[in-house]
Amino acid sequence: MASTKKIQSIFKLMEILVEKKTIKASDEKIATEMGYCTKTLDRHLKELEHVSSNIIRVKKGYSNIYELIEVSSIFEKIMKKNDNLHWLFELVERFDRGFLKDINYKTPQQEKDIFLYKNFLFEELQSERQKEIFSILKEAIKTEQYLDIDYVYNEQRVHKKAIALKLIFMEYHWYVAIVDKEIGIRFLRVFFIQKVKQSLKTSHLDAISNNEMNSYHEFLKTFQNPMSRYDKLPQVVTLKASPKVAKYFKPHMKRHFSSEKFIENCVDGSVIFSVEYSQSIEILPFIKKWLPDLKILSPQSLEEKLRMDLKTYLGDT
Repeated sequence: MASTKKIQSIFKLMEILVEKKTIKASDEKIATEMGYCTKTLDRHLKELEHVSSNIIRVKKGYSNIYELIEVSSIFEKIMKKNDNLHWLFELVERFDRGFLKDINYKTPQQEKDIFLYKNFLFEELQSERQKEIFSILKEAIKTEQYLDIDYVYNEQRVHKKAIALKLIFMEYHWYVAIVDKEIGIRFLRVFFIQKVKQSLKTSHLDAISNNEMNSYHEFLKTFQNPMSRYDKLPQVVTLKASPKVAKYFKPHMKRHFSSEKFIENCVDGSVIFSVEYSQSIEILPFIKKWLPDLKILSPQSLEEKLRMDLKTYLGDT
């Protein structure tokens, strides 16, 4: 079965083909955006060409150019060549209910009898306003335009001349990473954006140095959740998992945080590990979720913050 990373890459290439109609295999900008070299870009494009007669390859000089002739049957042809991807297409359909209808593809009944989706993988953008906001954000990222964003979360605030960096799907919700000149990088949940509009007709490309923009994108490669802060130095919390839940924090298990590091197995069957965090709210919800089977060994300040939260909950102030 194809890896998740490769599947995501193929879908991204499809999206670019639909938009640009042609892709040059030696296009370093696209290759960098995809996170690999031009040789890998060429190889993935060749795979697309092999499964779809709607994509043709034209040799120009030393480079291959791949051209999209027709869009409608690309996905269907891929499904016929890769019968283990039906589940993925059904999940995509749950995000955009018109997707499979538009390409005249129906998930086989046999696949529906096998898979059950108890939760939505994607947060649905149900209203036309939400879909429009999502499209504006996407276009602003592509064209590097400033935005004015009206956002309501606990209280209303407006991000003036914000720079949209990336649309990010995390924790079952869509977020947009922005740079606000007053408060720095923030992650805004798209669902809570009330209004968004282009604030200036000029691009922010010339106003932001390459070093500054690179630092933002480096942060996006390493941040852990919506509460990660760009403007705060990381701290380290050392945690002890009880024997009851220790197996979930062993080195071979999927990490809960990108910075999670296994430290040692204890004689009583417990496990000690560490996690980096930039502010308490980035890590405390996770610790609370695992209580009473996680214990904070250090720092003491985080342990005290947890105790205060629990006292407030119990009404013991």
